[in-house]
Amino acid sequence: MSLSYVIDTHAFIWHLQSSSRLSSTVKQIFAETDEGKIIVIVPTIVLVEMIYLAEKSRIPQNIVNIALQLLGKESANYQLAPLNFEVVESLKQIPRSVVPDMPDRIISATALALKLPLLSKDSAILRLLNIKVIW
Repeated sequence: MSLSYVIDTHAFIWHLQSSSRLSSTVKQIFAETDEGKIIVIVPTIVLVEMIYLAEKSRIPQNIVNIALQLLGKESANYQLAPLNFEVVESLKQIPRSVVPDMPDRIISATALALKLPLLSKDSAILRLLNIKVIW
């Protein structure tokens, strides 16, 4: 099985924008994903957040469209992770005192439920001790 990673909203947006804000490690992971060597798991809440950010004009709508096309074509390398019972159960292990933002808690819980590392620069998520966070 290929290496797999869960991604947070900003990492996905910055990847789709080819932003210099991505770390060299994360850029390499995305490059290997695009080459078919790695699987990136996108929690459903990431798409919800992206739509919300586009509605508030914080990101361009075309970035949302690219994300939806990428995930809608059933790419083997970019896969959507549902908000399911296992994620909800794992949410209890992501303290609100550490990660107060609910979407970030859901993203972190997705990584925990799937037992995968999370690609994130979020300072609150980086304080979690029960998941491996890469940036």
